Amino acid sequence: MSILLQAVHIKKRLIPFLFTLFLAGCTSNFFDSSFTSELRKDANANSDYYISHIEKAPNVEDQQTYKLLAARVLITENKIAQAEAFLSELKDLNKEQLLDKSIIDAHIAAVKKKSTYARNLLAKINLNLLSNSQKSRYYQAIAHIEENSHNSIEAVKARIQMDSYLTDTQRKQENIDCTWTLLRNTNKGIINNTSANGNIALGGWLALVRTYNDNLNQTNLLSEALQRWKASYPSHSAAYLFPTELQALFNFQETRLSQIGLVLPLTSSAKLIGDTIKQGFDDAKGDSNIQVAVFDTMTMPVDQIIATAKQQGINTIVGPLLKQNVDVLLNSPSLIQGVNILALNSTANARPINQLCYYGLSPEDEAESAATKMWNDGVRIPLVVVPQNDLGQRVASAFNVRWQQISATDANVKFYNQYDDIVGALQSSLNSNIQALYIISDSQQLAEIKTVVDNTNQNIKLYASSRSHSPNNGPEYNLLMNGVKFSDIPFFKEAESTQYQKTAQLVNNDYSLMRLYAMGTDAWLLINQFNEIRQIPSFSINGLTGKLTTNSNCNIEREMTWFQYKDATIYVEEN
Repeated sequence: MSILLQAVHIKKRLIPFLFTLFLAGCTSNFFDSSFTSELRKDANANSDYYISHIEKAPNVEDQQTYKLLAARVLITENKIAQAEAFLSELKDLNKEQLLDKSIIDAHIAAVKKKSTYARNLLAKINLNLLSNSQKSRYYQAIAHIEENSHNSIEAVKARIQMDSYLTDTQRKQENIDCTWTLLRNTNKGIINNTSANGNIALGGWLALVRTYNDNLNQTNLLSEALQRWKASYPSHSAAYLFPTELQALFNFQETRLSQIGLVLPLTSSAKLIGDTIKQGFDDAKGDSNIQVAVFDTMTMPVDQIIATAKQQGINTIVGPLLKQNVDVLLNSPSLIQGVNILALNSTANARPINQLCYYGLSPEDEAESAATKMWNDGVRIPLVVVPQNDLGQRVASAFNVRWQQISATDANVKFYNQYDDIVGALQSSLNSNIQALYIISDSQQLAEIKTVVDNTNQNIKLYASSRSHSPNNGPEYNLLMNGVKFSDIPFFKEAESTQYQKTAQLVNNDYSLMRLYAMGTDAWLLINQFNEIRQIPSFSINGLTGKLTTNSNCNIEREMTWFQYKDATIYVEEN
Protein backbone atom coordinates (compact mmCIF):
# COMPACT_ATOMS: atom_id res chain seq x y z
CA MET A 1 0.00 0.00 0.00
CA SER A 2 2.82 2.37 0.80
CA ILE A 3 4.10 2.01 -2.79
CA LEU A 4 0.64 2.81 -4.13
CA LEU A 5 0.27 5.83 -1.88
CA GLN A 6 3.71 7.05 -2.98
CA ALA A 7 2.67 6.73 -6.62
CA VAL A 8 -0.52 8.73 -5.99
CA HIS A 9 1.53 11.40 -4.23
CA ILE A 10 3.95 11.67 -7.16
CA LYS A 11 1.04 11.88 -9.61
CA LYS A 12 -0.52 14.74 -7.63
CA ARG A 13 2.74 16.67 -7.72
CA LEU A 14 3.42 15.91 -11.44
CA ILE A 15 0.03 16.94 -12.86
CA PRO A 16 0.37 20.65 -11.95
CA PHE A 17 3.88 20.62 -13.45
CA LEU A 18 2.66 19.08 -16.71
CA PHE A 19 -0.31 21.47 -16.78
CA THR A 20 2.09 24.40 -16.50
CA LEU A 21 4.10 23.09 -19.43
CA PHE A 22 0.92 22.73 -21.46
CA LEU A 23 -0.07 26.34 -20.79
CA ALA A 24 3.41 27.44 -21.83
CA GLY A 25 3.03 25.84 -25.25
CA CYS A 26 3.63 29.14 -27.03
CA THR A 27 7.27 29.05 -25.96
CA SER A 28 7.91 25.30 -25.94
CA ASN A 29 7.46 22.50 -28.48
CA PHE A 30 7.34 19.89 -25.71
CA PHE A 31 3.74 18.91 -26.53
CA ASP A 32 3.48 20.77 -29.86
CA SER A 33 1.72 18.43 -32.31
CA SER A 34 0.72 21.12 -34.81
CA PHE A 35 1.87 21.16 -38.43
CA THR A 36 3.46 24.58 -38.01
CA SER A 37 6.85 23.10 -37.14
CA GLU A 38 7.09 22.03 -40.83
CA LEU A 39 7.90 25.64 -41.63
CA ARG A 40 11.34 25.07 -40.14
CA LYS A 41 12.05 22.38 -42.76
CA ASP A 42 12.54 22.36 -46.52
CA ALA A 43 9.42 22.44 -48.69
CA ASN A 44 10.00 19.52 -51.03
CA ALA A 45 6.63 19.26 -52.81
CA ASN A 46 5.27 21.43 -55.60
CA SER A 47 2.75 24.19 -54.99
CA ASP A 48 -0.22 22.07 -56.14
CA TYR A 49 0.45 19.63 -53.31
CA TYR A 50 0.33 22.31 -50.62
CA ILE A 51 -2.63 24.10 -52.20
CA SER A 52 -4.62 20.83 -52.35
CA HIS A 53 -4.07 20.32 -48.60
CA ILE A 54 -5.28 23.75 -47.50
CA GLU A 55 -8.96 22.81 -47.35
CA LYS A 56 -8.17 19.37 -45.93
CA ALA A 57 -6.27 20.79 -42.96
CA PRO A 58 -7.97 20.03 -39.62
CA ASN A 59 -7.72 23.56 -38.23
CA VAL A 60 -7.07 27.19 -39.17
CA GLU A 61 -3.48 27.12 -37.96
CA ASP A 62 -2.59 24.23 -40.25
CA GLN A 63 -4.44 25.86 -43.15
CA GLN A 64 -2.31 28.95 -42.74
CA THR A 65 0.85 26.87 -42.56
CA TYR A 66 -0.08 25.19 -45.83
CA LYS A 67 -0.66 28.62 -47.39
CA LEU A 68 2.79 29.72 -46.25
CA LEU A 69 4.35 26.59 -47.72
CA ALA A 70 2.42 27.07 -50.96
CA ALA A 71 3.51 30.71 -51.19
CA ARG A 72 7.12 29.72 -50.59
CA VAL A 73 7.09 27.20 -53.45
CA LEU A 74 5.09 29.46 -55.77
CA ILE A 75 7.97 31.94 -55.66
CA THR A 76 10.38 29.29 -56.93
CA GLU A 77 7.85 28.49 -59.66
CA ASN A 78 7.81 32.18 -60.65
CA LYS A 79 4.14 32.55 -59.70
CA ILE A 80 4.54 35.67 -57.63
CA ALA A 81 0.96 36.94 -57.92
CA GLN A 82 -0.42 33.64 -56.60
CA ALA A 83 2.05 33.67 -53.73
CA GLU A 84 1.00 37.20 -52.78
CA ALA A 85 -2.66 36.18 -52.98
CA PHE A 86 -2.16 33.43 -50.41
CA LEU A 87 -0.18 35.72 -48.12
CA SER A 88 -2.95 38.33 -48.25
CA GLU A 89 -5.39 35.76 -46.82
CA LEU A 90 -3.34 35.16 -43.69
CA LYS A 91 -4.30 36.66 -40.33
CA ASP A 92 -3.67 36.08 -36.63
CA LEU A 93 -0.47 34.12 -37.29
CA ASN A 94 1.52 32.66 -34.43
CA LYS A 95 5.17 33.60 -33.86
CA GLU A 96 6.56 30.68 -35.87
CA GLN A 97 4.33 31.53 -38.83
CA LEU A 98 5.12 35.24 -38.67
CA LEU A 99 8.82 34.46 -38.67
CA ASP A 100 8.59 32.31 -41.78
CA LYS A 101 6.29 34.79 -43.50
CA SER A 102 8.90 37.51 -43.01
CA ILE A 103 11.41 35.45 -45.03
CA ILE A 104 8.82 34.85 -47.76
CA ASP A 105 7.94 38.56 -47.88
CA ALA A 106 11.62 39.40 -48.29
CA HIS A 107 11.94 36.88 -51.11
CA ILE A 108 9.01 38.39 -52.99
CA ALA A 109 10.38 41.90 -52.53
CA ALA A 110 13.76 40.75 -53.83
CA VAL A 111 12.25 39.02 -56.86
CA LYS A 112 10.27 42.19 -57.63
CA LYS A 113 13.54 44.14 -57.34
CA LYS A 114 12.32 46.15 -54.33
CA SER A 115 15.76 45.82 -52.81
CA THR A 116 15.53 48.47 -50.07
CA TYR A 117 12.23 47.07 -48.79
CA ALA A 118 13.64 43.53 -48.90
CA ARG A 119 16.72 44.58 -46.91
CA ASN A 120 14.55 46.25 -44.28
CA LEU A 121 12.47 43.09 -43.89
CA LEU A 122 15.56 40.91 -43.47
CA ALA A 123 17.11 43.34 -40.99
CA LYS A 124 14.20 42.73 -38.62
CA ILE A 125 14.72 38.97 -38.55
CA ASN A 126 16.59 37.42 -35.63
CA LEU A 127 18.90 34.83 -37.23
CA ASN A 128 19.17 32.98 -33.93
CA LEU A 129 15.50 32.03 -34.20
CA LEU A 130 15.87 30.44 -37.63
CA SER A 131 16.45 26.79 -38.43
CA ASN A 132 19.20 25.86 -40.89
CA SER A 133 16.63 25.52 -43.66
CA GLN A 134 15.27 29.00 -42.93
CA LYS A 135 18.79 30.44 -42.75
CA SER A 136 19.51 29.09 -46.22
CA ARG A 137 16.41 30.88 -47.52
CA TYR A 138 17.43 34.04 -45.64
CA TYR A 139 20.77 34.12 -47.43
CA GLN A 140 19.12 33.23 -50.72
CA ALA A 141 17.04 36.41 -50.40
CA ILE A 142 20.22 38.40 -49.75
CA ALA A 143 21.77 36.86 -52.87
CA HIS A 144 18.76 38.01 -54.93
CA ILE A 145 19.06 41.53 -53.53
CA GLU A 146 22.75 41.72 -54.41
CA GLU A 147 22.06 40.36 -57.90
CA ASN A 148 19.47 43.10 -58.39
CA SER A 149 22.19 45.64 -57.65
CA HIS A 150 24.65 43.80 -59.92
CA ASN A 151 26.88 43.15 -56.90
CA SER A 152 27.83 39.70 -58.12
CA ILE A 153 30.65 39.13 -55.64
CA GLU A 154 28.39 40.00 -52.68
CA ALA A 155 25.74 37.70 -54.16
CA VAL A 156 28.34 34.91 -54.33
CA LYS A 157 29.25 35.51 -50.67
CA ALA A 158 25.57 35.18 -49.74
CA ARG A 159 25.33 31.91 -51.67
CA ILE A 160 28.44 30.63 -49.89
CA GLN A 161 26.65 31.32 -46.58
CA MET A 162 23.57 29.64 -47.99
CA ASP A 163 25.61 26.56 -48.92
CA SER A 164 26.77 26.11 -45.32
CA TYR A 165 23.17 25.55 -44.19
CA LEU A 166 22.04 23.24 -47.01
CA THR A 167 21.94 19.50 -46.39
CA ASP A 168 19.90 18.34 -49.38
CA THR A 169 22.18 17.34 -52.28
CA GLN A 170 19.85 18.64 -54.97
CA ARG A 171 19.58 22.04 -53.32
CA LYS A 172 23.34 22.20 -52.83
CA GLN A 173 23.88 21.40 -56.51
CA GLU A 174 21.36 24.06 -57.55
CA ASN A 175 23.08 26.61 -55.32
CA ILE A 176 26.51 25.68 -56.68
CA ASP A 177 25.19 26.03 -60.24
CA CYS A 178 23.74 29.46 -59.43
CA THR A 179 27.01 30.55 -57.81
CA TRP A 180 28.97 29.41 -60.84
CA THR A 181 26.62 31.21 -63.26
CA LEU A 182 27.00 34.41 -61.27
CA LEU A 183 30.78 34.24 -61.48
CA ARG A 184 30.83 33.19 -65.12
CA ASN A 185 28.76 36.22 -66.05
CA THR A 186 30.81 38.64 -63.95
CA ASN A 187 33.16 41.06 -65.69
CA LYS A 188 36.67 39.59 -65.82
CA GLY A 189 38.15 42.81 -64.45
CA ILE A 190 36.01 42.53 -61.33
CA ILE A 191 36.98 38.88 -60.92
CA ASN A 192 40.68 39.58 -61.26
CA ASN A 193 40.59 42.53 -58.84
CA THR A 194 38.62 40.78 -56.10
CA SER A 195 40.42 39.52 -53.02
CA ALA A 196 39.06 36.65 -50.94
CA ASN A 197 40.33 38.32 -47.73
CA GLY A 198 40.59 35.05 -45.87
CA ASN A 199 37.26 33.67 -47.12
CA ILE A 200 38.48 30.21 -48.12
CA ALA A 201 35.30 29.25 -49.98
CA LEU A 202 35.30 32.52 -51.96
CA GLY A 203 38.99 32.04 -52.73
CA GLY A 204 38.21 28.65 -54.24
CA TRP A 205 35.42 30.05 -56.37
CA LEU A 206 37.59 32.91 -57.63
CA ALA A 207 40.35 30.45 -58.50
CA LEU A 208 37.85 28.31 -60.43
CA VAL A 209 36.43 31.13 -62.52
CA ARG A 210 39.91 32.54 -63.20
CA THR A 211 41.04 29.10 -64.34
CA TYR A 212 38.03 28.94 -66.64
CA ASN A 213 38.46 32.44 -68.07
CA ASP A 214 42.20 31.97 -68.64
CA ASN A 215 41.66 28.78 -70.64
CA LEU A 216 38.36 29.54 -72.38
CA ASN A 217 40.03 30.17 -75.73
CA GLN A 218 42.42 27.24 -75.31
CA THR A 219 39.82 24.52 -75.22
CA ASN A 220 42.39 21.74 -75.49
CA LEU A 221 43.85 22.88 -72.16
CA LEU A 222 40.59 23.68 -70.36
CA SER A 223 39.75 20.18 -69.13
CA GLU A 224 43.24 19.65 -67.72
CA ALA A 225 43.15 23.05 -65.99
CA LEU A 226 39.81 22.23 -64.33
CA GLN A 227 41.20 18.92 -63.07
CA ARG A 228 44.14 20.76 -61.53
CA TRP A 229 41.71 23.10 -59.75
CA LYS A 230 39.83 20.15 -58.25
CA ALA A 231 43.10 18.69 -57.00
CA SER A 232 44.04 22.04 -55.43
CA TYR A 233 40.68 22.48 -53.64
CA PRO A 234 39.58 18.94 -52.65
CA SER A 235 37.44 20.15 -49.72
CA HIS A 236 35.60 22.88 -51.66
CA SER A 237 31.86 22.41 -52.17
CA ALA A 238 32.29 22.87 -55.92
CA ALA A 239 34.92 20.10 -55.98
CA TYR A 240 32.48 17.75 -54.26
CA LEU A 241 29.53 18.82 -56.46
CA PHE A 242 31.11 20.28 -59.58
CA PRO A 243 29.03 22.91 -61.45
CA THR A 244 26.76 21.05 -63.86
CA GLU A 245 27.80 23.21 -66.81
CA LEU A 246 31.43 22.17 -66.38
CA GLN A 247 30.98 18.45 -65.85
CA ALA A 248 30.84 17.64 -69.57
CA LEU A 249 34.10 19.48 -70.21
CA PHE A 250 36.19 16.67 -68.74
CA ASN A 251 35.47 14.65 -71.88
CA PHE A 252 35.46 17.60 -74.26
CA GLN A 253 36.70 17.11 -77.83
CA GLU A 254 37.61 20.04 -80.07
CA THR A 255 35.72 20.39 -83.35
CA ARG A 256 37.67 18.73 -86.18
CA LEU A 257 35.99 18.65 -89.58
CA SER A 258 36.95 17.05 -92.88
CA GLN A 259 33.73 17.57 -94.82
CA ILE A 260 30.46 19.45 -94.46
CA GLY A 261 27.06 19.15 -96.11
CA LEU A 262 25.56 22.56 -96.96
CA VAL A 263 21.77 22.23 -97.29
CA LEU A 264 20.02 25.24 -98.87
CA PRO A 265 17.25 26.18 -101.32
CA LEU A 266 19.25 27.03 -104.45
CA THR A 267 16.65 27.04 -107.24
CA SER A 268 13.13 28.32 -107.83
CA SER A 269 11.68 31.15 -105.74
CA ALA A 270 14.22 30.87 -102.91
CA LYS A 271 17.29 30.85 -105.18
CA LEU A 272 18.39 34.42 -104.36
CA ILE A 273 18.21 33.80 -100.62
CA GLY A 274 20.06 30.49 -100.81
CA ASP A 275 22.71 31.81 -103.18
CA THR A 276 23.42 34.80 -100.94
CA ILE A 277 23.87 32.65 -97.83
CA LYS A 278 26.07 30.26 -99.81
CA GLN A 279 28.21 33.17 -101.05
CA GLY A 280 28.86 34.30 -97.47
CA PHE A 281 29.62 30.70 -96.45
CA ASP A 282 32.02 30.19 -99.38
CA ASP A 283 33.83 33.48 -98.80
CA ALA A 284 34.33 32.63 -95.12
CA LYS A 285 35.61 29.16 -96.07
CA GLY A 286 38.30 30.72 -98.22
CA ASP A 287 41.10 28.29 -98.98
CA SER A 288 40.21 25.81 -96.20
CA ASN A 289 40.85 22.13 -97.01
CA ILE A 290 37.47 21.13 -95.59
CA GLN A 291 35.33 19.69 -98.38
CA VAL A 292 31.79 21.05 -98.79
CA ALA A 293 29.04 19.08 -100.53
CA VAL A 294 26.11 21.28 -101.55
CA PHE A 295 22.51 20.00 -101.56
CA ASP A 296 19.46 21.82 -102.97
CA THR A 297 16.29 21.37 -100.91
CA MET A 298 14.19 22.59 -103.85
CA THR A 299 15.15 19.56 -105.95
CA MET A 300 15.49 16.82 -103.29
CA PRO A 301 13.48 16.21 -100.07
CA VAL A 302 15.48 16.99 -96.97
CA ASP A 303 15.17 13.46 -95.57
CA GLN A 304 16.76 12.09 -98.75
CA ILE A 305 19.48 14.74 -98.52
CA ILE A 306 20.42 13.67 -95.00
CA ALA A 307 20.39 10.00 -96.00
CA THR A 308 22.58 10.74 -99.03
CA ALA A 309 25.00 12.78 -96.95
CA LYS A 310 25.33 9.91 -94.49
CA GLN A 311 26.06 7.49 -97.34
CA GLN A 312 28.84 9.84 -98.46
CA GLY A 313 30.35 9.75 -94.97
CA ILE A 314 29.26 13.31 -94.11
CA ASN A 315 28.38 13.69 -90.42
CA THR A 316 28.23 17.50 -90.23
CA ILE A 317 25.37 19.46 -91.81
CA VAL A 318 24.70 23.20 -92.16
CA GLY A 319 21.02 23.75 -92.90
CA PRO A 320 18.25 23.37 -93.83
CA LEU A 321 16.95 26.93 -94.09
CA LEU A 322 13.20 26.64 -94.69
CA LYS A 323 11.06 26.04 -91.59
CA GLN A 324 9.12 23.12 -93.08
CA ASN A 325 12.40 21.31 -93.66
CA VAL A 326 13.59 21.98 -90.11
CA ASP A 327 10.33 20.40 -88.92
CA VAL A 328 11.07 17.32 -91.03
CA LEU A 329 14.24 16.84 -88.97
CA LEU A 330 12.43 17.46 -85.70
CA ASN A 331 9.76 14.90 -86.58
CA SER A 332 12.34 12.24 -87.52
CA PRO A 333 14.92 11.99 -84.71
CA SER A 334 16.35 8.75 -86.14
CA LEU A 335 17.11 10.60 -89.38
CA ILE A 336 19.63 12.89 -87.71
CA GLN A 337 21.12 10.33 -85.36
CA GLY A 338 24.90 10.42 -85.55
CA VAL A 339 24.95 13.75 -87.41
CA ASN A 340 25.87 17.22 -86.12
CA ILE A 341 23.41 19.75 -87.54
CA LEU A 342 23.42 23.54 -87.50
CA ALA A 343 19.87 24.33 -88.66
CA LEU A 344 19.59 27.77 -90.23
CA ASN A 345 16.15 28.40 -88.80
CA SER A 346 13.93 27.52 -85.86
CA THR A 347 10.26 26.64 -85.57
CA ALA A 348 7.55 26.48 -82.94
CA ASN A 349 8.38 22.78 -82.59
CA ALA A 350 12.04 23.41 -81.75
CA ARG A 351 13.24 21.46 -78.73
CA PRO A 352 16.55 20.35 -77.25
CA ILE A 353 18.02 17.53 -79.34
CA ASN A 354 21.56 16.31 -78.88
CA GLN A 355 23.86 17.45 -81.70
CA LEU A 356 21.29 19.90 -83.15
CA CYS A 357 21.53 23.68 -82.84
CA TYR A 358 19.34 26.44 -84.27
CA TYR A 359 20.75 29.58 -85.85
CA GLY A 360 19.13 32.32 -87.89
CA LEU A 361 18.28 35.99 -88.15
CA SER A 362 15.63 35.69 -85.48
CA PRO A 363 13.44 38.72 -84.65
CA GLU A 364 13.30 37.33 -81.12
CA ASP A 365 16.99 38.18 -80.72
CA GLU A 366 16.24 41.81 -81.52
CA ALA A 367 13.28 41.91 -79.14
CA GLU A 368 15.34 40.50 -76.26
CA SER A 369 18.13 42.94 -77.05
CA ALA A 370 15.62 45.80 -77.07
CA ALA A 371 14.28 44.90 -73.63
CA THR A 372 17.80 44.83 -72.21
CA LYS A 373 18.78 48.05 -73.98
CA MET A 374 15.71 49.94 -72.79
CA TRP A 375 16.22 48.83 -69.19
CA ASN A 376 19.87 49.87 -69.31
CA ASP A 377 18.78 53.25 -70.71
CA GLY A 378 16.60 53.80 -67.64
CA VAL A 379 13.24 52.92 -69.21
CA ARG A 380 10.83 51.40 -66.68
CA ILE A 381 7.47 51.81 -68.43
CA PRO A 382 7.78 50.63 -72.05
CA LEU A 383 5.07 50.16 -74.68
CA VAL A 384 5.64 47.45 -77.29
CA VAL A 385 3.84 48.06 -80.60
CA VAL A 386 3.88 45.06 -82.96
CA PRO A 387 1.83 43.78 -85.95
CA GLN A 388 -1.10 41.45 -85.33
CA ASN A 389 0.48 38.39 -86.93
CA ASP A 390 2.88 35.55 -86.17
CA LEU A 391 5.88 37.90 -86.25
CA GLY A 392 4.24 40.29 -83.80
CA GLN A 393 3.27 37.50 -81.43
CA ARG A 394 6.81 36.10 -81.42
CA VAL A 395 8.40 39.51 -80.89
CA ALA A 396 5.97 40.48 -78.12
CA SER A 397 6.51 37.17 -76.32
CA ALA A 398 10.31 37.38 -76.55
CA PHE A 399 10.35 40.99 -75.34
CA ASN A 400 8.03 40.24 -72.44
CA VAL A 401 9.98 37.18 -71.28
CA ARG A 402 13.18 39.21 -71.16
CA TRP A 403 11.38 42.17 -69.53
CA GLN A 404 10.02 39.88 -66.82
CA GLN A 405 13.53 38.59 -66.16
CA ILE A 406 14.86 42.12 -65.86
CA SER A 407 12.05 43.92 -64.07
CA ALA A 408 9.80 41.18 -62.61
CA THR A 409 6.82 42.85 -64.31
CA ASP A 410 4.99 42.46 -67.62
CA ALA A 411 5.50 44.85 -70.49
CA ASN A 412 2.53 46.66 -72.02
CA VAL A 413 1.93 45.31 -75.55
CA LYS A 414 -0.32 46.70 -78.30
CA PHE A 415 -1.01 44.92 -81.60
CA TYR A 416 -1.92 46.66 -84.85
CA ASN A 417 -3.39 45.68 -88.21
CA GLN A 418 -2.96 49.03 -89.90
CA TYR A 419 -1.36 52.40 -89.25
CA ASP A 420 -4.43 53.93 -87.56
CA ASP A 421 -4.24 51.17 -84.95
CA ILE A 422 -0.72 52.29 -84.06
CA VAL A 423 -1.79 55.90 -83.60
CA GLY A 424 -4.75 54.83 -81.48
CA ALA A 425 -2.62 52.56 -79.31
CA LEU A 426 -0.11 55.33 -78.81
CA GLN A 427 -2.69 57.97 -77.90
CA SER A 428 -4.50 55.66 -75.47
CA SER A 429 -1.22 54.85 -73.75
CA LEU A 430 0.00 58.39 -73.26
CA ASN A 431 -1.99 58.64 -70.05
CA SER A 432 -0.06 55.65 -68.68
CA ASN A 433 3.12 57.69 -68.39
CA ILE A 434 4.92 55.49 -70.90
CA GLN A 435 8.57 56.38 -71.23
CA ALA A 436 9.46 54.64 -74.47
CA LEU A 437 8.12 52.69 -77.44
CA TYR A 438 9.57 49.59 -79.05
CA ILE A 439 8.15 49.38 -82.54
CA ILE A 440 8.22 46.70 -85.22
CA SER A 441 7.47 48.51 -88.48
CA ASP A 442 8.93 49.48 -91.82
CA SER A 443 10.69 52.80 -92.31
CA GLN A 444 7.63 54.62 -93.64
CA GLN A 445 5.46 53.57 -90.71
CA LEU A 446 8.23 54.52 -88.28
CA ALA A 447 8.43 57.98 -89.82
CA GLU A 448 4.68 58.46 -89.32
CA ILE A 449 4.87 57.24 -85.74
CA LYS A 450 7.79 59.53 -85.03
CA THR A 451 5.75 62.49 -86.28
CA VAL A 452 2.85 61.57 -83.98
CA VAL A 453 5.20 61.23 -81.00
CA ASP A 454 6.84 64.58 -81.76
CA ASN A 455 3.44 66.25 -81.87
CA THR A 456 2.58 65.05 -78.37
CA ASN A 457 5.36 67.24 -76.97
CA GLN A 458 6.18 64.43 -74.55
CA ASN A 459 9.67 63.09 -74.06
CA ILE A 460 9.02 59.55 -75.28
CA LYS A 461 12.01 57.55 -76.50
CA LEU A 462 11.69 55.45 -79.63
CA TYR A 463 13.37 52.09 -80.23
CA ALA A 464 13.01 50.14 -83.47
CA SER A 465 14.16 46.90 -85.07
CA SER A 466 16.26 46.36 -88.18
CA ARG A 467 13.07 46.24 -90.29
CA SER A 468 13.08 50.04 -90.35
CA HIS A 469 16.74 50.25 -91.44
CA SER A 470 16.77 50.59 -95.21
CA PRO A 471 19.31 51.91 -97.74
CA ASN A 472 16.46 53.96 -99.24
CA ASN A 473 16.33 56.16 -96.14
CA GLY A 474 17.85 59.48 -97.18
CA PRO A 475 19.16 62.52 -95.26
CA GLU A 476 15.65 63.98 -94.82
CA TYR A 477 14.44 60.73 -93.26
CA ASN A 478 17.52 60.54 -91.02
CA LEU A 479 16.89 64.08 -89.82
CA LEU A 480 13.27 63.25 -88.95
CA MET A 481 14.44 60.17 -87.01
CA ASN A 482 16.65 62.25 -84.70
CA GLY A 483 17.02 60.41 -81.37
CA VAL A 484 15.53 57.12 -82.56
CA LYS A 485 17.57 54.02 -81.68
CA PHE A 486 17.46 50.77 -83.66
CA SER A 487 19.16 47.40 -83.58
CA ASP A 488 20.94 45.68 -86.44
CA ILE A 489 23.83 43.36 -87.16
CA PRO A 490 27.30 44.68 -86.25
CA PHE A 491 28.39 44.23 -89.88
CA PHE A 492 26.73 47.57 -90.65
CA LYS A 493 29.18 49.45 -88.46
CA GLU A 494 32.02 48.22 -90.68
CA ALA A 495 30.98 50.32 -93.69
CA GLU A 496 34.58 51.32 -94.44
CA SER A 497 35.91 47.76 -94.52
CA THR A 498 36.80 45.97 -97.74
CA GLN A 499 34.49 43.07 -96.88
CA TYR A 500 31.53 45.40 -96.37
CA GLN A 501 32.09 47.29 -99.60
CA LYS A 502 32.55 44.06 -101.56
CA THR A 503 29.35 42.62 -100.11
CA ALA A 504 27.36 45.82 -100.70
CA GLN A 505 28.43 45.79 -104.34
CA LEU A 506 27.65 42.08 -104.67
CA VAL A 507 24.02 42.51 -103.55
CA ASN A 508 23.47 45.99 -105.00
CA ASN A 509 23.41 47.55 -101.51
CA ASP A 510 20.34 45.52 -100.48
CA TYR A 511 20.48 45.46 -96.65
CA SER A 512 18.29 42.35 -96.41
CA LEU A 513 20.67 40.40 -98.63
CA MET A 514 23.68 41.79 -96.76
CA ARG A 515 22.24 40.32 -93.57
CA LEU A 516 21.86 36.95 -95.31
CA TYR A 517 25.44 37.10 -96.58
CA ALA A 518 26.61 37.82 -93.03
CA MET A 519 24.51 34.88 -91.84
CA GLY A 520 26.29 32.57 -94.29
CA THR A 521 29.65 33.84 -93.06
CA ASP A 522 28.73 33.22 -89.43
CA ALA A 523 27.35 29.76 -90.27
CA TRP A 524 30.87 28.80 -91.35
CA LEU A 525 32.34 30.15 -88.10
CA LEU A 526 29.75 28.32 -85.99
CA ILE A 527 30.07 24.92 -87.62
CA ASN A 528 33.84 25.04 -87.28
CA GLN A 529 33.48 25.55 -83.53
CA PHE A 530 30.34 23.47 -83.12
CA ASN A 531 31.50 21.49 -80.09
CA GLU A 532 32.81 24.61 -78.40
CA ILE A 533 29.66 26.67 -78.88
CA ARG A 534 27.47 23.76 -77.68
CA GLN A 535 29.43 22.51 -74.71
CA ILE A 536 31.46 25.36 -73.24
CA PRO A 537 29.45 27.86 -71.14
CA SER A 538 30.04 31.50 -72.11
CA PHE A 539 31.91 30.48 -75.26
CA SER A 540 31.16 33.14 -77.85
CA ILE A 541 32.01 34.01 -81.42
CA ASN A 542 32.17 37.59 -82.62
CA GLY A 543 30.37 37.26 -85.93
CA LEU A 544 29.00 39.63 -88.55
CA THR A 545 25.43 39.04 -87.32
CA GLY A 546 26.24 39.60 -83.63
CA LYS A 547 28.12 38.19 -80.70
CA LEU A 548 27.02 34.57 -80.88
CA THR A 549 26.35 32.38 -77.83
CA THR A 550 23.98 29.52 -77.07
CA ASN A 551 21.22 29.01 -74.55
CA SER A 552 20.20 25.74 -72.92
CA ASN A 553 18.23 24.62 -76.01
CA CYS A 554 21.24 25.30 -78.26
CA ASN A 555 19.53 28.26 -79.85
CA ILE A 556 22.28 30.52 -81.13
CA GLU A 557 21.58 33.92 -79.58
CA ARG A 558 22.84 37.13 -81.15
CA GLU A 559 23.89 40.16 -79.15
CA MET A 560 22.84 43.02 -81.41
CA THR A 561 24.52 46.33 -82.14
CA TRP A 562 22.52 49.48 -81.43
CA PHE A 563 22.57 52.56 -83.64
CA GLN A 564 21.08 56.03 -83.17
CA TYR A 565 20.00 58.78 -85.54
CA LYS A 566 21.61 62.08 -84.63
CA ASP A 567 21.94 65.23 -86.74
CA ALA A 568 20.88 63.35 -89.90
CA THR A 569 23.66 60.81 -89.33
CA ILE A 570 23.65 57.27 -87.94
CA TYR A 571 26.00 56.62 -85.03
CA VAL A 572 26.91 53.41 -83.24
CA GLU A 573 25.56 53.36 -79.68
CA GLU A 574 27.98 52.54 -76.89
CA ASN A 575 26.84 49.37 -75.10
